[in-house]
Amino acid sequence: MSTTTTDIHHPAASLAPTPPPAPSFRNFVFVERGKYLLVAIPVLVIQFILFKLLYPFPDFISDSYSYIDTVLEHLDVNLWPIGYSRFIAALHASSPSDTFLVGVQFFMLEGALLLFFYTLLWFHRPAKNTSNILFVLLFFNPIFLYLSNCVLSDALFNTLSLLWWIQFIWMLHRPKFYQLFVLAGLLGIAFTLRYTAMYYPAIAIVAFALSGHPLKWKVLGSALGISVMIPFILITQQRTREVTGTAEFSVFGGWQLANNAIYMYDHIEVDSTKLPPATRPLDRMVRQYFKAIPPQYRELDPFPGTFFIKMPNAPLKVYMLMRYTFKDAEGQFKAWGMVSPIYKAYGSWLIRHYPFSFARYYLWLNTKNYFLPHLEKFGTYNLEMDSVWPSAQAFFQYKTPAVRSVSKDLQGTIFAVYPPAFMLLNIYFLGAFLWLWFTKRMGRFDPLLRNSLWLLAAFWVFNFAFSIFATPVVLRYQILPLILLGSYSLLLLEFTGEPAGKKLFQPIKQ
Repeated sequence: MSTTTTDIHHPAASLAPTPPPAPSFRNFVFVERGKYLLVAIPVLVIQFILFKLLYPFPDFISDSYSYIDTVLEHLDVNLWPIGYSRFIAALHASSPSDTFLVGVQFFMLEGALLLFFYTLLWFHRPAKNTSNILFVLLFFNPIFLYLSNCVLSDALFNTLSLLWWIQFIWMLHRPKFYQLFVLAGLLGIAFTLRYTAMYYPAIAIVAFALSGHPLKWKVLGSALGISVMIPFILITQQRTREVTGTAEFSVFGGWQLANNAIYMYDHIEVDSTKLPPATRPLDRMVRQYFKAIPPQYRELDPFPGTFFIKMPNAPLKVYMLMRYTFKDAEGQFKAWGMVSPIYKAYGSWLIRHYPFSFARYYLWLNTKNYFLPHLEKFGTYNLEMDSVWPSAQAFFQYKTPAVRSVSKDLQGTIFAVYPPAFMLLNIYFLGAFLWLWFTKRMGRFDPLLRNSLWLLAAFWVFNFAFSIFATPVVLRYQILPLILLGSYSLLLLEFTGEPAGKKLFQPIKQ
């Protein structure tokens, strides 16, 4: 018998201890940190029951009726992406109950928050106090109840966005091939819910670059993130062409561009003879508006950054209604879509020819709006109305259009603290990140946390740019940044302190 064989079967070899298996994530959730789950589940159920006693009906704004009309009129395209309309139609097939819809939205969002919470604890192992604070902020936070109570895509969009981010965390630590397809699928669905997701592929490219995937997987994953959006874009353009005659992806985009440009109109001298011919009638109307209504009579504050879209006497809506009338959702979409190319051409021309004025009078305004986002939907319940539109009554099978709540303005009082809190989180995270970068302390971090911070910084840049240029800045559009900035700021507060800071520079072992 050879020496090797003798060594293998030596009695002493069989006595060597077998290393224990590494603890699983499931064991971590249900056993090691199972107390959080035992508290969260009953607390969330009780919160939901109490909230629905105070707010027995959902919250509606004009966008809510657009989603409902898309279902009732069987539209394939409307002012907003149709994904949420398909979602509420699917739930409606099971039950027309509004409480059922709100409950599904709330518990889906809280389920994603639970997974996010446990993922942060699993990989970063924060101290007990940090974990408890994070738990309270995520699961005793009224913003998620109010968000889920809206007939809007926000709760579902944030659910998918959170799941998307969680996949990034796992990919940065444990890259697997299947993650490419999960990430692409989540992105594709999110894009059908809100056009904000159009910058998500850029975030995905950064995440794949930071990951440990082989180069060919990084390229494939980045390409998938873009490719899943293309069919929806092409279908939407085709359906829009059928209704309006122009193959636009988002008719709202033209309105947004014109609105943004008009903010500087009072401060520039426009030679209308140089404008594109089709836009000159609009320009005359804009010029007349500014002559007729002095600055002190333009109440911009209720509609920060979107005044010229929302005000019925502002040029954009007046111009549309002078040319097109409508009686239903499809007619409204057609009217918005017919003028959108003109608005796009007009806004684009003004921005190209007066870029510095645009930066001063719109981008700077919207930058301030970003750091102190408007409460909008969180300011009042049901736009302070005691009833809903007929389409909502029909969809949810209400006996009357009357709705009620504990208060129409209580939520405005509750959420008054959120905009300044959001501003402080932005300032702290940016300050901490830049300090760690310039002092070169970032290079000493645990790789997972370091890469997560770089990814969050990239997300912040793209979200900031998109917010100030391409979309209204309101609090409900900043929920994901609020969650991410709040969570990672807590980790930084702990890990950069003493003596807790010592753990920041040591790899986390699983």
